[in-house]
This record gives sequence, structure tokens and C-alpha cells, in this order.
Amino acid sequence: MSDSCLMNIGGHQVTFYIHNKCPFPIWPATPSNTGQPIIAYGGFCLASSQTKKIQAPWSWSGRIWASTGCNFDSNSWKPSCETGDSDGKLACNGLIGTPPATLDEITLQGDKGKTNFYGVSLVDGYIVPVSITPSKNINSKCNIEGCLKDVKSLCPNELQSLESVKKKEEEEAKKKEVQLKAVKADGKSAEEVKDNGAIY
Repeated sequence: MSDSCLMNIGGHQVTFYIHNKCPFPIWPATPSNTGQPIIAYGGFCLASSQTKKIQAPWSWSGRIWASTGCNFDSNSWKPSCETGDSDGKLACNGLIGTPPATLDEITLQGDKGKTNFYGVSLVDGYIVPVSITPSKNINSKCNIEGCLKDVKSLCPNELQSLESVKKKEEEEAKKKEVQLKAVKADGKSAEEVKDNGAIY
């Protein structure tokens, strides 16, 4: 996921373009800090490769993160999203998402002479690569902020979410099954495969 930001000082508005560069849909949550107005209804769905334009007051502050694996059609008491769930709601409206979630943190000062702040934080964990790209029209000194590497591939199991560990174990099991079928096709038994350490 990536954000780009364009400020319209005359209209006292800030425009964010949320791009989904993931190969799967995401549900960006847009909770505002206390006392700030809700933007983009607090959350929305964004299909792969799609972009959504949202606007905020030029003194807005809050967070944006991508929830994943969501199903808001269920009436179950269970969370609606696998990651970044906000009490089962699409519109977070100030709620803090359940970790892990890669966060965009934004504080706009509402004054052209003051410095705006933005950054990507892993304080609540990591789910998807995220970057923030300010418009070139804002300030040439503003840099792209982000965490673009796949942190999950480097993270030990004990620090990963249970869902992530479960998926990794399922992927490993599938790989072993494919290897076992391939070896059996060569005429070897499962016991021979185990003894030779080809899979285990």
C-alpha cells in the first residue's frame, strides 16, 4: 500500500491518494485522533491495483492502515478481518486496530508556515509494505517514508501473529506434500524419503 499527499492550502484541504499495490484486496482504515473529524467514513475496501482519493482538513491528524482478509458479511462475534481488525467494523471511527498492523501516522498543522509530520510505524507490528510519498508541489525537502521490505520473511515465528504462523506452516506442509508425490513418482516409498531426509 502507498499513500501520496497533495495539499490545497486555498481550500484548506489535504488530498490523499491511497494506492493498493498488493496482489489482493485491502481495507484501509482511516481513524482520526481524538477531536478530529472522520475522513473517508473511517474505512473502505480497495481492490488490488486500485486507487482511492480521500480528503481531510488541513489540520487533520490520525492513522491509516491496511486491514487484510476481511469479511463484513458475517454476523459472528469473531473479528471481521484477519489483521488490523477494528472491533469487527469497517468504519473504525477512532478505534485502534488489533495488532499487527503497519501504520501510516499523519499530523497536519493547518498552517503553511508550520511543519507537517508523517511516517510509517511498526509499533503495532507489520502486515504489508507501506510507503508515503508527498507531492513534489509541497516541499522538495519532504522524503518518501516507508517500510518496503517483506519483514515477515525475517521475523521469527514467536514474534509473528498466530495467523501468519499458521499460513506459513500450511505452505510448508503443501511443499512437503508436493515433494513427497514427486519422489513417490520416482518409485521411492514414504519411508525411504523420510530416511534420506529429502523432506524431513
